[in-house]
Amino acid sequence: MSKAAQVVVDYSSGLQAGLLANVAVIAPDTGKQRFGDPAPRATYTAAFREALQAGPEPVLCLVGPYGYSPAFTAAAGGRNDLAREEIDPDRVRVLNVGRSFLGLGALTASLAAGSLPPGEASDWLDDAGVATGMWVVVESEQLETAPAEAFIEAPDGIPEEPYALLRVRLASRVLGGFETVGEATEYALASVSAAGGVGLVANAPEGMEAWKQATPAPVEWLGCELPTFLATHFGEAPAFAIAPRASS
Repeated sequence: MSKAAQVVVDYSSGLQAGLLANVAVIAPDTGKQRFGDPAPRATYTAAFREALQAGPEPVLCLVGPYGYSPAFTAAAGGRNDLAREEIDPDRVRVLNVGRSFLGLGALTASLAAGSLPPGEASDWLDDAGVATGMWVVVESEQLETAPAEAFIEAPDGIPEEPYALLRVRLASRVLGGFETVGEATEYALASVSAAGGVGLVANAPEGMEAWKQATPAPVEWLGCELPTFLATHFGEAPAFAIAPRASS
């Protein structure tokens, strides 16, 4: 069987370095990091060089769209800098995953779980990027004061129930209200299960561990930090990111 693709992804994915096989998560130096600031292009170059040594090729670099992160510019610059070391930049593909950015961590996690070689991984990404999103459970009252840049769509208004469930992509669409966190979480999880996807949970309230352990397959729980800008707008909340299951 062919070796799985090497993937380089920005820290804005919310994934922790070393969490997933064949996935390198890069970030600025500690103390110089503000959310939205990409890692320096030299850091991308170093990550690409290391991934190329491990193989196979091409190395895939996943980044979010302009407007949320300038990572594409840094990654593309780091790729081009490989030529200074007499390394062909075409051995690396920098892919802007566009509207699926808010599900970048899930997209990467599901791709890594499938252990796909580079060619199959690229084809899978073309389909999976469209379907990736994130479910976020929040306190309903937090939505009333959320800033405009949170891109909240609430066609039926803000729910009167204590908790609201949102489907997040470029915009955050309010899907309904629930009396408890557990009810909202169960609804979100059912959607993850129906998609055969990978569930990422972040900032889960105390007491959720037993609930997660009782969750049936095919959901896989992976630790993932809630992206800073979502935490700022919505506060501490469990978050679920949906991605189709990659399979080889």
